[in-house]
Parts: sequence; C-alpha cells; structure tokens
Amino acid sequence: MKREDHVMVDGIRYEWLGQSTVRITTSDSFVVYTDPVVLDDPPQKADLIVITHHHVDHCLPEYVSAIRTDKTRLTAFHPSYIKYCAQDIKGVRTVRIGETVELSGVRIKGVEAYTHRGFHLKGEGCGFLIELRGQRIYFSGDTARIKEMEDLKGIDVAIMCICDNIHAIRTEDIVEAVKAIKPRVFIPVHFTPPEEPEPSPQNNVMSTKDPRYFTRKEDPARLLPLFEGSGIKVALLKKKGTLSG
Repeated sequence: MKREDHVMVDGIRYEWLGQSTVRITTSDSFVVYTDPVVLDDPPQKADLIVITHHHVDHCLPEYVSAIRTDKTRLTAFHPSYIKYCAQDIKGVRTVRIGETVELSGVRIKGVEAYTHRGFHLKGEGCGFLIELRGQRIYFSGDTARIKEMEDLKGIDVAIMCICDNIHAIRTEDIVEAVKAIKPRVFIPVHFTPPEEPEPSPQNNVMSTKDPRYFTRKEDPARLLPLFEGSGIKVALLKKKGTLSG
C-alpha cells in the first residue's frame, strides 16, 4: 500500500516526520509540531510546539531549539519537562489534565494518557485535545486504550500511537479505541517502519536517543481491513524526517 507524503483535512496539512512528531500546517501557514524529536532538513520553524511527556523519544532540547523562534509558543504537561526541553521559558505554559490553555489562538486541553504497566504511569504524561482553525485534533501521547477516551467527542483527526517496545501499547487495542472515538481521519504514529534499518552503534556507542529503541516495527497498512465500513479514513504517511541520535 502506497504511503502518502501528507494528508489534507479541510485545508490543514498533516505530515509525519517520525515517532510521534507530526507537523500540522494551516492554510495561513501556522505551524504546529507534536513531540519534536525527528525533523527534516531544513525544518520549518514552529508557531506552536506541544510536548506530552519527558521520554527522550518525545522531548529533546536540541530538536525544540531547532524549530523555535522568539514567537514560538510551547506547552508541556509538567514544569520539569519544560525546563528540560525548552530551557528558556519565554512563551511557555504548562497544561494539566482537564485544563485548557490558549496559545496563539489555539485551545489546548490536557487529557489522560497512560498504560497499565511499563513506562507510562498515570500522572507522568498526557495527551492533548487541540482546537485549531475550527478543527478538533486528538494527539494521544503514549497511551494504551483507556476509559477516559470515551469522553472524546467530535474529533476530526486522531493522531495516535500504535505500539511500543514492550507491548504495553497493543496495536489491536488502539484500533478499537479509534473506532470508539470515531474521528474523521486517523493518523498512526509511534512505530518503526518495516523497511527501517536496525539501530547500530556510532563510534562503538549505542545512542539511547534513537527512537527505534522505544517502538517496534509495524506496518499500519495491515490495519486497513480492520477499518472497513467504519467511515474512518486511515492516513498512511511516509516518514519524512531523519533519525535522531
């Protein structure tokens, strides 16, 4: 199945750079990045950056600084994540679960994200409900299927992780979660494409920042038959960024 360079939803462009990094660009050139740890070259500068949690496959200061300008606004779940990822706290806000902040005219609500075992305990990270130019975007962060997803209504685009490296995030469960949420468009993220090479040492050192260590190989094309008749468009996107680390 052919993967697309991007998907357009009512004039808003979605590009997958890798891992959970998605670049969202509106028709008036407003640019949002989610969890930037994989970028293309040269990367577009960001108007808004959202960070769900502190793991190195979601939050690295060198990638934030690469797309940040004096006008960029940034929000993250926890103050310590901001101090690590943003360092300069100008234009930065935290958001807690159930709280809504507004940055550059975009409303961002923190929602629950966790797994029942493993590395994503409840209270350590979040997802975001983003209201951008009349579009409701759910960016899940790292999460299993959880009961709080039942409260997500009227979602236009769901950007959701589909696996991890210890099977705490089960692909089949995420499929059922997407069907329950019923977005117009589902963008699978947080996986390693099947054709991606295995990580290898550089100068005899294994990079702990390489996102391939935090997911497993998965082909979202195999999920297409599971969505037949659901009315949900599954956007199979090319990975456009280069490996971090």
